[in-house]
Amino acid sequence: MKNIFYRFLGFAVTGLIFLASVSSASACFLGHYQPQVPKSLQK
Repeated sequence: MKNIFYRFLGFAVTGLIFLASVSSASACFLGHYQPQVPKSLQK
């Protein structure tokens, strides 16, 4: 029974990591998005 629990836990963690990476990738194009720095902050 413990083996089934740990296997399920591994699948759950893998799925959550995948969802986190997909949701963060939607904000940036393949992780390479760099927004423009506002002129008020450039010095």
